[in-house]
Amino acid sequence: MDAKIDRKKTWAARAKPYFYGIAPTLGGYAFGYDTGSISGILVETQFNNYFDHPSNGLQGGITASIQAGAFVGSLLTGLFLADALGRRRTIICGAALFTIGIAISCASNNVKCLIAGRLINGLSNGCTAMMVPLWQSEVTPKEIRGRVVSLQQCVINFGILSSFLIQYGCSFIGSNAAWRVPIGIQMVPTISLFCIMWYLPESPRWLLSKGRDKDALQVLARVHANGDQDDEYVRAEYAEIKEKFEWEQTVKKPSYIDLLFSKKYARRTYIGIGTQFWQQAVGINSILYYAPFLFQQAGVGSNEASLLSNVIEGVILNVVTWPNMYYLDTWGRRKPMIFGAIGMGISMLLIGILLRAEGDPAYSPTSHKVNFNFASSPAAGKAVIAFLYLYVASFAISWATPAWVVPAEIFPMITRGRANSMTTATNWFVNFWFALYIPTALNNISWVLYIIFAGISFLAALSTWCFQPETANRSLEEMDAMFDGRTMWIFRDKVLCRVHPRRDALIGGVSEDEVDGKNVTGERFVERV
Repeated sequence: MDAKIDRKKTWAARAKPYFYGIAPTLGGYAFGYDTGSISGILVETQFNNYFDHPSNGLQGGITASIQAGAFVGSLLTGLFLADALGRRRTIICGAALFTIGIAISCASNNVKCLIAGRLINGLSNGCTAMMVPLWQSEVTPKEIRGRVVSLQQCVINFGILSSFLIQYGCSFIGSNAAWRVPIGIQMVPTISLFCIMWYLPESPRWLLSKGRDKDALQVLARVHANGDQDDEYVRAEYAEIKEKFEWEQTVKKPSYIDLLFSKKYARRTYIGIGTQFWQQAVGINSILYYAPFLFQQAGVGSNEASLLSNVIEGVILNVVTWPNMYYLDTWGRRKPMIFGAIGMGISMLLIGILLRAEGDPAYSPTSHKVNFNFASSPAAGKAVIAFLYLYVASFAISWATPAWVVPAEIFPMITRGRANSMTTATNWFVNFWFALYIPTALNNISWVLYIIFAGISFLAALSTWCFQPETANRSLEEMDAMFDGRTMWIFRDKVLCRVHPRRDALIGGVSEDEVDGKNVTGERFVERV
């Protein structure tokens, strides 16, 4: 009987970090839901009639307004809120602001009001999108950190799929509820996030930075050892964090300029910025925002048919992301990102070639887009759709999750808030310009757009191979050893190219034979750093 109880306790202790990791991803669900819902709303007959058939530029403005707000929101969060207010309370504020923006968008009676609501959504999105992975990375154990932080992207994808399904169902409503209902439903996850975060702990690293050592130890024990403050792993983690924080107290807190140009931080900053830049520059959100238009461009006829194709795309995005999330700490970050970018590049290249060689372009005055007629070669039209799905699958198995994990784990505590605000702001900045320009690009350059995305994908693979170290299974406090005194050309350093063994040190470390069961003693653990 006692053995059964012990096994239950062990299972509960192991499951607890995953629970803490899943709970705040409701913010990601809201973001993903918005990403997917706007793609369907823009082709809704009721929406276009109500807003007098907005032009390409106005469609881009409606879509990109949320990214513009997110760019500002992420920078303001890093500058004023993340370190001053704390990770948990900042997420709570972001959830409240998100709910207000949704209410304004849902009740809007003109385009200006709709854009204003989406700008407010963006401010909160910029806040929660950077704070949730940051909070997850600082609370969860390093052995499952990649998996837990990746849950954010998995939930974003599930939000996208949910919105596709709801939008498809609402497309049969013969009133303005066809677009108001999908927007309004978005308040469910934001209100839930606001409520749940009150019951979750603050980041132990932030607590230590504020001199609340006892609170930090209690949180570590609560998350890792079912409340046992004498647990060896908890004491080791606490000792390592405290040792690193005390050292950082002797260092001046870097400004944004220091992050960009100082020798100590610049490499990490550009790796984090680059990771977020490439994730958006390969075109994934542009594809998701305007997927119904792209399916129509490839020969799918009615709005309902294009929305149904959208649903299939959402299913692929979700199904293929899960193994990426689950095995991220086994596969590592580097190799999936390299091979995934190559897969995306090949898919985009083939789509561009097929549109150019087999498609018969014709301008549609209704959608303001160039569509391609594959009547003479229906197989080519189906191949375009297949390669579009393959592109989404390649993204899901590779860049979907690591691009959020890497920036959240490579920076020291002293600058983690500001640095993550910069990397996330990069994501939103690129996302904004792509969302704004894609409707016009679909008309002006059509098939060339896919060739451009192919070239960007190949550059992303090359950049990752050259510059990005493998960070899997390293503690946040070990990251300095990966950058100080090591070459920037990562492919030349075998240590930084391979996935690190679990519970092993990066350099001068502790082998698994020295670990005494499963945990390292606090004194030995600190010596590694």
